Amino acid sequence: MVEAYYSAINAHDYRTAWRLGGSNFSPDYGSFVAAFAGTAHDRLRVLQVSGPAVTVSLEATQTSGAVKLYSGTYYVSGGVITSARMRQTGTSSSPAPGGFVHPGAWCSPEGATGRTDRGTPMMCSRKPGDEQPRWRQR
Repeated sequence: MVEAYYSAINAHDYRTAWRLGGSNFSPDYGSFVAAFAGTAHDRLRVLQVSGPAVTVSLEATQTSGAVKLYSGTYYVSGGVITSARMRQTGTSSSPAPGGFVHPGAWCSPEGATGRTDRGTPMMCSRKPGDEQPRWRQR
């Protein structure tokens, strides 16, 4: 469930993330979506599952390139994330070790280059109608 939640967030499918439990973290949908405005991509690692408790670590890559590090526990019941106890454990101004770019994720600055986890060369660019630049194949 927690993996599906972050998969939806990374795909910018905030309606699905809202239904999977995001509604339990924000007073309204607009505020929920706005909370991810500066996030380019999240990398989740599930460390342990014990009953309804899912212990994770999270690397939240920002559109600035900084990486915010979090750890904590999500609680799942009835197919929905009901609550979480997460805390920020650090930040980094450079990508996490082994950090890769993710096609379609927001990025900054325009013109930046990177590679996917499969080695595909990518460039941060904006197309007409884009609200922000995104990683696209070169």
